[in-house]
Amino acid sequence: MSEAHRPPGGNTKYIVAGVVLLAGAAGLFWMLTSSPEPPPEPPPAPAKKKKEVERVNPLAQQNLIIEEEEEEPDAAEPEAQPEEPVKRKVRRVKRDTWDCEGDLDRGGLRKVMNSARPQVRTCYERRLKVNTILQGDVKLTVKVGAGGEVTATRIGGSLRDNEVFSCVRRLAKNWKFPKPTGGNCAVVNIPFQFSPKR
Repeated sequence: MSEAHRPPGGNTKYIVAGVVLLAGAAGLFWMLTSSPEPPPEPPPAPAKKKKEVERVNPLAQQNLIIEEEEEEPDAAEPEAQPEEPVKRKVRRVKRDTWDCEGDLDRGGLRKVMNSARPQVRTCYERRLKVNTILQGDVKLTVKVGAGGEVTATRIGGSLRDNEVFSCVRRLAKNWKFPKPTGGNCAVVNIPFQFSPKR
């Protein structure tokens, strides 16, 4: 058929069908995407603004006078009674029994020791009979009282024989020294060296 012989409106049915299909698709899309939620509530009305109150700092005022109130005694509480003084124990510092300020005359000390050495050597030789390799030093410390008497002794050294130590201490307690000068007592260190005679 030639274009001149085509009846008018032949393509119209296709256009109408396309529009209907397009409208149906749009309706289907709208139904799937729309949610069944209720419409949102309108926002609450804004609260009325309170009238702002100006705050005043009373300390910033120049002519501020603060009156002090007298405290009234509480009727429920008894009046405070004066506290008793706390008794404190006074610790008395004990002086070391070996603290002495006096000195002994060197000549008098040498004389006492020269007479005592043979007795001290006897203490060692008695123990040497039991232990033939016994040797070492003995350090004797003697505290001499105001009258020259021995008031305390200490002993030690590398000899490490308690029987020799006890014997020397017993002897030392009987020694008589010159009276100390410059104080009421004196402390003297007296060393002894022992080894077997050859």
